[in-house]
Amino acid sequence: MATFVLVHGSWTGGWNWELVRPRLEATGHRVYAPSLTGLGDRHHLATEGVGLSTHVDDIGLLLEWERLEDVVLVGHSYGGMVITGAAARVPERVGHLVYIDAFLPRTGESAWDLLPWQRAASQELRLEQQPWLLRPADFGAVFPGLDGFDTTRLTPMPVRTHEEPLVAAAEPGGIAATYLHCTAAPDAFGEMARRAEADGMTVSETDAGHMAISTHPAEVARVLLDTAAHRDKARR
Repeated sequence: MATFVLVHGSWTGGWNWELVRPRLEATGHRVYAPSLTGLGDRHHLATEGVGLSTHVDDIGLLLEWERLEDVVLVGHSYGGMVITGAAARVPERVGHLVYIDAFLPRTGESAWDLLPWQRAASQELRLEQQPWLLRPADFGAVFPGLDGFDTTRLTPMPVRTHEEPLVAAAEPGGIAATYLHCTAAPDAFGEMARRAEADGMTVSETDAGHMAISTHPAEVARVLLDTAAHRDKARR
């Protein structure tokens, strides 16, 4: 049995793993899918001070207080920023990192450093009365294959999450890692996949859009289950 901790991306919450999580649990694995502070079911906690470091603390403290060990730590999209920082904070609790079309930062980099075009594109998403919050992007227009996606659960996101640089990143090669690159247009994370390959990660591709955890949950779950199975064989 593996322990998975699934970290969601921008504007969503732990609920966004609802099609992946049961597929992992059905095979006997232990799964946590927390909502980051200020998002999802914790959107009422959003403040101007909530940023990347807050979310790194969210996941690092979860691993510490739940006494989790040998965790498969998974990040989708913005979640890649978070798991990289959490793995640097508590490396002894992380057995494998999985990036699903996600940011792959170095120490001192912010999300908008990695995808500079997002900084300009996001300015129009600032709320007029609360400019430190970004209203959700139009998921239906931006991401392919999201027919029927429940946009009512999307919540505004503090700007600081994307502006704040990562204080400390897990060192490349220090923890085994896998990168799943979603190649369907618009392919925004190709550069991150190339960085992952250069870092020696196991890189695979899928002809799915960025929101693969919602549009291709069986395929995402299969990648995660394969990761757990390969780790189990390696320990024997």
